[in-house]
Amino acid sequence: MIRLVISVLLFMFVSGLPVFGQGLFMHRNIRKAYEQHTRSFDGQPGTAYWQNSAQYKIDVNVDVPTREVSGTAAIRYFNNSPDTLNIIRLKLAHDLWRKNGQRAYDLAPGDITDGVTIKRVSARRTNLTPDKYTQANTFLTLRLDEPLTPSASIEMQIDWSYIAPKDRAPRECVCDSTTWFLAYWYPQVAVYDDLHGWADAPYNGLQEMYNDFSDYEVNITVPGNIMVWATGVWQNAATILQQEYLNRYNTALQSREVVSIFGEADYAGGKPFFQESAKHTFFFKAEQVPDFAFAFSDHYYWDATNALVDPATGRQALVSAAYNPDSKDYYEVCRIAAQGLEVMSTYLPGYPYPYPRMTVFNGQGGMEFPMMCNDGSTYPRSPISLTVHESAHTYFPFMMGINEQYYAWMDEGWAAFFDVLVTDSLAGKPQGRLRGYGNQAGTDIDMPPMTPSRHLDNPAYRVASYNRPQAAYITLYQMLGYERFHQCMVEYMNRWKGKHPQPFDFFHSWNAASGENLDWFWKPWFFDWGYPDLAVTGVDNAGITIENTGTMPVTVVAHVEYTDGTDEYIRRTASVWKSGNKTIQLPVRKGNTVKRVTLGDRLVTDARTENDVWTAE
Repeated sequence: MIRLVISVLLFMFVSGLPVFGQGLFMHRNIRKAYEQHTRSFDGQPGTAYWQNSAQYKIDVNVDVPTREVSGTAAIRYFNNSPDTLNIIRLKLAHDLWRKNGQRAYDLAPGDITDGVTIKRVSARRTNLTPDKYTQANTFLTLRLDEPLTPSASIEMQIDWSYIAPKDRAPRECVCDSTTWFLAYWYPQVAVYDDLHGWADAPYNGLQEMYNDFSDYEVNITVPGNIMVWATGVWQNAATILQQEYLNRYNTALQSREVVSIFGEADYAGGKPFFQESAKHTFFFKAEQVPDFAFAFSDHYYWDATNALVDPATGRQALVSAAYNPDSKDYYEVCRIAAQGLEVMSTYLPGYPYPYPRMTVFNGQGGMEFPMMCNDGSTYPRSPISLTVHESAHTYFPFMMGINEQYYAWMDEGWAAFFDVLVTDSLAGKPQGRLRGYGNQAGTDIDMPPMTPSRHLDNPAYRVASYNRPQAAYITLYQMLGYERFHQCMVEYMNRWKGKHPQPFDFFHSWNAASGENLDWFWKPWFFDWGYPDLAVTGVDNAGITIENTGTMPVTVVAHVEYTDGTDEYIRRTASVWKSGNKTIQLPVRKGNTVKRVTLGDRLVTDARTENDVWTAE
């Protein structure tokens, strides 16, 4: 028998399988990555891990009256994979508006166009004829006569144009005739990875993106009275801004106080902001970011300040808010955004904000991009939660290159988690946005988050991506406690910063960093059908009996009221359910008689509240 056990353990070791952690189902294509050593079961990138990248040099022109966006993109794509590539696939997200395009919901009929117009395509400095490329399903696929071999690169150039939508559009905004936020606006090389090969999920307006880390040099040409904010660092402020406003901008680069660069008095005074020219070309550079967005306006206010994002080194980041003067909540957004970055850099996730800039632009809805947020006004509600949520996406999916089309819960769930605890911290009171998972839990719109996001429509997509993982992460935080939770978070980020983690990289990293096999927690929350539900099933001299009548491990909070007028709160973390037991017993004060027991609090998810109260007869 001893020989048999040793043999089994030896087999599991040499075959690359862990002794623990086999309770989680792994798809065969994911397991293949472990066999090829691009991933490892200890949660580290494998010895053969690779990812591709690109360099973009883009010139884009915006014709405001016609809403035409046109540009030229010179792209060098690096094949770091072990595979020979016969095609190059690029994303054309604005084909969402193309006639007969695949869409998750209706768009304004007046915005339906011919999509992206491809004017010229070249590869290796040779123009491609139309029979060498295909435009379909929001992709542009180039067929290569000479394949791209491992460790080689290829130069491409694409001239394109499209008409920006004028009505409400997902993730972007033609907010008024001279105020826009541009998203997914350029041809971008799709991800080729070790899990799925070329990404092939069409962009339908619901699921978001999956991008490689790349370098950008972008020239943005707009009318001469318009200001541009963008991903990256503005390179030519001195040649565009008038000296007075350049001085304010330079002051903001050093100031911990909010500086009004463009404000009410400036517009009222009529002083020109920009050096005289019919058009200006703004030049921005960004390194190792997964996307590039920009916005502009000729009448927005602009506040800016610095946030201390790395106290150990003194590194700061310039934080801006660009906003409509009528948005009453936005006058405090710059301060909130800066404080939010500082809290996230030191508390949760407790990892220095990785970029040199952050701009919160007053667009519509709420959407994140590297160093940019497109946020609507929340007035009369506080803007803290929305600002925190979209800024938190800097970490997930940007610093950690999450595949949102498959695993949106790996970024949206985390942002939803941060916009509770970080918002509470900034507000100094419970104010964070809870997503109300208990109302949907166990219903037919509650899908296990491990269901690929590309296969989900609303409302199941939102429950699986935001609501359920938010509840899971809060429960995990309560169970591990801040220090241990933070240790796991930092270890996970250190391992996968600037890379492409998938779910098992997350699960295995946290198992390793926590020193505990947490599969008993991951399985019901992320893999299984079920719901969280606790009930008070009895009170006697031995104590209070709490039954887990649901399927998920959850935090226990019991408010116990005694007949002598005193009360107490008894708390137990979700670890009390680790062994698979269905009941636990809570102690009561000796000599006191229990009058009433009520389960739950604001941060505990429970699908059924009717069994949460016990009252003495």
